[in-house]
Amino acid sequence: MNTKSVLEEILMALLWAGDKLARPTLNNLTEPFEAWERRWDLNRQLKRMEDRNLIVREKQAQKIVVRLTELGRLEALGGKDVLARWNRPWDGRWRQVLFDLPARQRRVRTQLWRWLRDNGFGYLQQSVWIHPDPVPEVVEALDKFREDVESFILMEATCCAGYSNAAVVNGAWDFKEINKQYDAYLETMKLMKAEMKRLVESPDNLGAWLRRERNAWQQALALDPLLPRALWPKDYRGEQAWQMRQAVLGAVAARFR
Repeated sequence: MNTKSVLEEILMALLWAGDKLARPTLNNLTEPFEAWERRWDLNRQLKRMEDRNLIVREKQAQKIVVRLTELGRLEALGGKDVLARWNRPWDGRWRQVLFDLPARQRRVRTQLWRWLRDNGFGYLQQSVWIHPDPVPEVVEALDKFREDVESFILMEATCCAGYSNAAVVNGAWDFKEINKQYDAYLETMKLMKAEMKRLVESPDNLGAWLRRERNAWQQALALDPLLPRALWPKDYRGEQAWQMRQAVLGAVAARFR
């Protein structure tokens, strides 16, 4: 990774984590970077991030305040705002995708399976997938099947008496494997916490550490559909991992204050 992208990753992480402690100013954010500034051209990098709408700089009380935009915040979070996903309301309805595509459309079927997986749908059967949210993207993407209800149809449903949403969740998503990924992240972070003392020594140390952390977090998220809280299994580990991430990145930011 080149120095510009490393520094951007460092700044994004510190701005996001630092905002948990106090509103960062350009001075208190960059003080530990003074020894690096000639090598890394910090001001030019901040300008580049402004041009990409990742940060804004504002003057407040004779100081320059740096903050992430919504786009920058999402980028710093690794592309998924887990709190927003977890805290969204649920209307109690399941959206069902049911299809039986002809053998000659195997490629379309494979693409559909991949799309459904990548967008957090739960797998009940090869041709029956579910999601807790409205899914206009599916309707738009598969508009050509709208009139061919024997091949493909979208429906909304609720559980009948005697069936539970908890059973649907456990049948549609592999939360045993999802929790395994979060446990792996928690173990990784325990090991990485021991390395925090070295992070202020150089941007290379900090950049490499942040890349490892982000990769571990994205791997932990890869299988998780990020269901609303009302649908969480009792032993769901996602929030515990998220709290660990906040605590550790917050501690990293504190070292730079």
